Amino acid sequence: MPSSAKLFIKIFAGILLSGIIIALGVLIGAFSGLIDTTADLNLEDSQLSFTSFVYYTDPKTGDDVEYERLYGDQNRVWVDLADIPKQVQDAVVAIEDERFYLHSGFDMKSTSSAIFSYIFKGSSSRGASTITQQLVKNLTGDKDKSPVRKVQEIIRAVNLERKLSKDQILELYLNSIYLSQGCNGMGSAANFYFDKEVKDLTLAEAASIIGITQYPVRYDPIINPKNNKEKQELILKKMFELGYIDQKTHDTAVGQKLVFKAEAKKAIDSKQSYFVDTIISDVLYDLQQQKGYTEPIATKMLYSGGLKIYATIDPDVQLAMDTVYKNNANFPKAPGTIQPESAMAIIDPYTGETKGLVGGRGEKAGSRTLNRATQALRQPGSTIKPISVYAPAIENNLITPNTIYEDKPITYGNWSPKNYYNGFKGNVPVKYAIEVSINTVPVQILEKLGVDISYNFLKNSLGISTIVEQDKNLGSLALGGLTKGVSTLDLAAAYSPFVNKGIYTKPITYTRVLDNSGRILLENKKESNRAFSEQTASLMASMLKGVVDNGTGALAKFSSNYSIAGKTGTTDDDVDRWFVGFTPYYVGVVWFGYDTPKSMSFLASNPTIPVWKKIMSDIHNKKNLAPKTFTGATGISLVNYCIDSGKLASEACANDPRGSRVRSDYFKSGTVPTSYCTFDHQEVAKTYKICSASNMLATEFCPPELIITVNTAPPGNNTCNIHGPGTQKPSPTTSIVPLPTPSPKASPSPSSIKAQ
Repeated sequence: MPSSAKLFIKIFAGILLSGIIIALGVLIGAFSGLIDTTADLNLEDSQLSFTSFVYYTDPKTGDDVEYERLYGDQNRVWVDLADIPKQVQDAVVAIEDERFYLHSGFDMKSTSSAIFSYIFKGSSSRGASTITQQLVKNLTGDKDKSPVRKVQEIIRAVNLERKLSKDQILELYLNSIYLSQGCNGMGSAANFYFDKEVKDLTLAEAASIIGITQYPVRYDPIINPKNNKEKQELILKKMFELGYIDQKTHDTAVGQKLVFKAEAKKAIDSKQSYFVDTIISDVLYDLQQQKGYTEPIATKMLYSGGLKIYATIDPDVQLAMDTVYKNNANFPKAPGTIQPESAMAIIDPYTGETKGLVGGRGEKAGSRTLNRATQALRQPGSTIKPISVYAPAIENNLITPNTIYEDKPITYGNWSPKNYYNGFKGNVPVKYAIEVSINTVPVQILEKLGVDISYNFLKNSLGISTIVEQDKNLGSLALGGLTKGVSTLDLAAAYSPFVNKGIYTKPITYTRVLDNSGRILLENKKESNRAFSEQTASLMASMLKGVVDNGTGALAKFSSNYSIAGKTGTTDDDVDRWFVGFTPYYVGVVWFGYDTPKSMSFLASNPTIPVWKKIMSDIHNKKNLAPKTFTGATGISLVNYCIDSGKLASEACANDPRGSRVRSDYFKSGTVPTSYCTFDHQEVAKTYKICSASNMLATEFCPPELIITVNTAPPGNNTCNIHGPGTQKPSPTTSIVPLPTPSPKASPSPSSIKAQ
């Protein structure tokens, strides 16, 4: 085809496309008054420009007290148009939409010019969208490039111009554009790149920032300084051509050497607390979900809307947490330069109100940083057992605290759960299995209970929303190897029913938000459900109290004035360490581990326990909380039972050669034993010395440290032949076997405890 024919076709196509666009413009003008699609942009709220405050309720006086002011963060700092110099406004208009003040949202001339440029040059030096159209795209987040979306964008832009003035549109635009390096809007960009407020920018600096807009990475002054300089000079040239600046101003700006501060400004100046960070996230989410606001509008309302946010925080609780967490000496030091992190959450179990949050060790680096108490999901390990196995099994009358299970080797397919200690303990009551964190027992119980019941219990009754279908297996639900893990705050909430008579309440960080006129904008109403019965709660609290009185959590006890209960947790290879502890006043959870999960084999003990103890002791003492124990429940009976059989105690149980095997404990109605123990306690009292290296009868050649005492002889009464000839067969003895439940008076030393 001759080149002249090709040229004709291009010109004809260009004229045809322009005609279509012009016709579309006419139609838009005709119907813009009838079709209004800007309602979802919530533009009536874009006028707000007041400081927002966070308040807390003084527990002593009941007065609302200012806690913190919301002053924005590095990612988005709202700037009113009055604080944006005219030269900055002119720069963006010159390069992005030179007829901004002339069109009504849609510029037919620039669109036609862009089309012709594309036809004849193969590309366009600028886009066809007006500032108003770009604002619509920023507010909706709609990045679809289809013709339908483009038409909808144009209609919205035209209607937007009918609702807002040019200044209002320009203000919204300058605060919503993305300017690389995580900067949204001129405020954060001026702060990041030049360590200045927008009003203090020189023309050269302003043009450099505005130049980033079209292609943020290409024109980022830190990543591509040469490209940014070329774009800056293009903007200054355009401003001169349009008469915004004179030649001298142009030349001065072009010649100014730019000094970027971003390299030295890694952390932001304003450092809101972890608690307020969480409030910001929660309020932003609720404004979008409940009120339908877009993210930019919700952000402006939060930081500049004059909102009054009433937080659930207790400053005394938060101070106790901050004091411990800011001092790295309270945590063990790991080999190497990278240290493990930690997080903690404390909530009121009766209201669901979060009273304190800490999302990391040491001084907080900035605002909206990683909050490990709410944002990090980690494997819960053994802390899951009470909420996934024991509580639902008691609720369904499958077990009692004194049901006997055998700690023994078990295998399911290719999986054989192991304990953290060597060997197995034989027959033990459930309460003892919890106290010393036996692994084989909850797996056996879960097999009878069913993974579906456990899964639904966690998800629907206890608010653990992070579990997924893949977690419906014995290992995940019984031992805490969840696919996604759980957050520290959610785990605290899941334990709250043990204190609050079986009632679960969703955790909250604020109670209500008022707008600048004092009207209720958001109200965080209490969301509660009965997770399990009052009887189950009472029995579980009693058993978990045993963990602190006698078991793996013994070092957490800080006072005899309060009932103290809890559960330790350790995941495989010491990747995560936990302690979930509670008193009649608070539930607190501490997590410890690396941000990038890896083994902490250097640990000699569970570091979460002393952290929990220091903080909880400080809170209870300084608040002078009255002595208090866990409340009991109706429908529970005190019964004498045999700890070997779990049945009603007989005279033989009391006369066991090892000492009385009779204990008293509580049972739910319907689970009280109905038959008496039939064990031959004289025979059961016989014990055998076994070499753990061979699991055979020990001989004089076996090292003493390998010899253990058991109640059952090995098959054939065979003797160990590993350490010597060993032909003697020791006779059964009647030496006393340690009781399955340690004495309440026993106080293990720190070195004797390995919490699981």
